[in-house]
Amino acid sequence: MQARAIPYLIALAIYASSRLVIVLAINFATIYLQLKNDRQWFAGDYWLHHLLRWDSNWYAQIAGNGYQYNANPNDFQTVVFYPLYPLVARLVAVIPGLGIGDALLIVANASAVVAILLLFKLVRETHGDRVAWLAVGCLSFFPGSLFLSAGYTEASALALILACFLALRRERYLLAAVFAGLALATRSTGLVLLPVLLWEVWRTFGSEPRRLLAYGLASLVIAASGLAAYMVYLWRAFGNPLAFAQAQAAFHGGTSQGARLFNSLTLEPFTRLRLLDFSPAGLDHWFFLLFILLILLGWRRLPLSMTLFAAGVIGLPYLTLAGGPNGFTSTARFGLLAFPAFIVLADLMRPRPWMIAPVIGLFGAMLFMYAALFAQWHWVG
Repeated sequence: MQARAIPYLIALAIYASSRLVIVLAINFATIYLQLKNDRQWFAGDYWLHHLLRWDSNWYAQIAGNGYQYNANPNDFQTVVFYPLYPLVARLVAVIPGLGIGDALLIVANASAVVAILLLFKLVRETHGDRVAWLAVGCLSFFPGSLFLSAGYTEASALALILACFLALRRERYLLAAVFAGLALATRSTGLVLLPVLLWEVWRTFGSEPRRLLAYGLASLVIAASGLAAYMVYLWRAFGNPLAFAQAQAAFHGGTSQGARLFNSLTLEPFTRLRLLDFSPAGLDHWFFLLFILLILLGWRRLPLSMTLFAAGVIGLPYLTLAGGPNGFTSTARFGLLAFPAFIVLADLMRPRPWMIAPVIGLFGAMLFMYAALFAQWHWVG
């Protein structure tokens, strides 16, 4: 039993070393980087509370006071944030001595550990330990991995997504649908799991129409239940089941979803590529191109369901957000959930060990920069 645990402990050690970069960056920033005074929200006085920034404030409000909605399209509304993460944090916060902010960090960081273990297990079953460790290293040091430790939803969503893929591999479709439903109750990326789930059901039962229909419908209903339950709540509480989508406009300069979609379909965001801007917002443009390249390279290296999922993870924010004033901003954070891209990168590195140090080193340096800027409110993802 102990021998079988060693590979997983190595994976956790790789992840822990990347978290050390974040700890050092936060402590560096608090000494040498001035706090940006116009973006302050403080959840506590300890260094770890520097991991609670923009989204964390909204989740803390939801966990502490529930959802609020006034139907004003110009106001920021808590309803755009999905419910599972703040709900779990609220349950954890019943522990004596814990504040809501601390609960948000506990849920996120515990989920991150689970996600790393699931990623290692998923990859080693098909690619072996070396590629699995490299995949863990690439994802752990990727600058967007800061949000595995911050009070954001990425860690919880990633753990549920990986659990879904492990269940799919074992052809346990209803269990996979449960994880997909929970992922969809965590963030909109869970939508991408629905076509993946249906594809896998069709691949298994395509020659058995009755079982295909039964498993397909049951899986779809269960997987969609996370969002459906939230929409029912919004309808009963505020009379608007689509409030979560309509309220997005205020976060994107007042642009409607239709306008953002039209701009994206006409490729307008590509006219605003900023490849000479090396701030985190500018680097998001490079990361968008990197993810597209890795998805294309993964076409023959990964199962089709993984490639489709990675394409969906990148495509969803492109279609719904990139056409607005924010463009490709947050690609590093959104792309973190496109875990197949990191498997492809690891597979490329396996026969080319000379790539390992430059890639991990560059990722680690950017992770340090991202964490330092995040800690002092210069950038929030």
